[in-house]
Amino acid sequence: MIISNPADRKTIKDAIVEFSNSATRAEAEKDLQKNIIEELADKVGVEKKYLSKLAAFYHKQNFATVQQEKEEIEELYESVMTTQNPGQPTP
Repeated sequence: MIISNPADRKTIKDAIVEFSNSATRAEAEKDLQKNIIEELADKVGVEKKYLSKLAAFYHKQNFATVQQEKEEIEELYESVMTTQNPGQPTP
């Protein structure tokens, strides 16, 4: 496909440049977030995976929802996996 209209080519190029600039900023923010968690883990002795989850809960303000889902999936797991079918061993 060839874009022959100069105005359309400029519009496309400008949008692609804007997208690339946004992606660069997003990558820089991800690096900053990673560094924050790594430095905090080293400083306080808490595993990075827990600090990352804590930060995500805080950012999304969804701790209560995640807790509820965790309880529901535990209940579902137990109801499925601990029910013994005749002739089947319990895991």
